[in-house]
Amino acid sequence: MPINPRNATRRTLRFTTLDDVLVDAETVTAGPHHTTGNWTAAQIVHHVATLMRVANHGGGPRLPRPVRLVGRVLKLAGVHRRPLKPGIKMPGSVKKHFLGPPDLPLADALALLREQVATANATPMPHPSPLFGRLEPDVWVEVHCRHAELH
Repeated sequence: MPINPRNATRRTLRFTTLDDVLVDAETVTAGPHHTTGNWTAAQIVHHVATLMRVANHGGGPRLPRPVRLVGRVLKLAGVHRRPLKPGIKMPGSVKKHFLGPPDLPLADALALLREQVATANATPMPHPSPLFGRLEPDVWVEVHCRHAELH
């Protein structure tokens, strides 16, 4: 039976850099670990890395216009500066793009995260967010940090 992520016990995290995200992912997955939701650790790491890949290289899914308009309002409201709430339901097309398969090797997910953090640290993230539109590089970092804290 699926776990309701809104009720799951979670760690309280606060990341300020993408390197913080990477260090936490590597530390948590280096030994025995468990997840509090319905995704494997590899799926979570892959999911966080895939959003970074969209910022670094583009290619994210095209969201419906009403969703993008809500995203722009959320951006103006500064949602990227506050912790995100768990239990957000991704549409199937978005889930297909951002969620790796359940049998994804953790080493592969970590390698993708390392690659995307290195790329983001080396050059500004030039591509728009599928939800928020164009973001300044420092705002992209905040979005990635809040997103990783959620997972």
